[in-house]
Amino acid sequence: MKSSFLIFCLAWIVGCASQPKVQTLRFYEQATGSLPADYARQVTIPITGQQLAINPQPTLTERDVLAAKLTPTTGGDAVLLKFDAHGANLLSEMTTRLRGQSLVVMVNDKPVATLLVDRPNATGQLLLLGDLTDQQTKALVDSLNNPDAKKSTDEKPKPE
Repeated sequence: MKSSFLIFCLAWIVGCASQPKVQTLRFYEQATGSLPADYARQVTIPITGQQLAINPQPTLTERDVLAAKLTPTTGGDAVLLKFDAHGANLLSEMTTRLRGQSLVVMVNDKPVATLLVDRPNATGQLLLLGDLTDQQTKALVDSLNNPDAKKSTDEKPKPE
């Protein structure tokens, strides 16, 4: 009986350890003058130290990503994002409307990249080069390709 319990506990621990950590991916638009200053969120962009005011709600999230692929670049690994139909439409509309403005990309609520919109993107794909280690980039790709992880980001915290 003790050995069965020990095997069960060991299998449970191994199963829990193999679950990838849920990663959130959010794209925020640079705040415009029409948004009251009290509602804009201030973020500091890594590496440059630039301060940007962004809209408080993201335009694109990990739920809009259909697939993610590790892509080697000279600066390290990057993430090639392929958006679903909804996400591709949002990306196209957003990059058309926000020409000359910035998008801030956050992973787990930490700013990792800023993208200056210089032309519309109607491809439905985006190469994300950010302030992430190769290990963090791989974890992000694993999480984005795991449908169960995307579902868990929809859950709202339960009131206590």
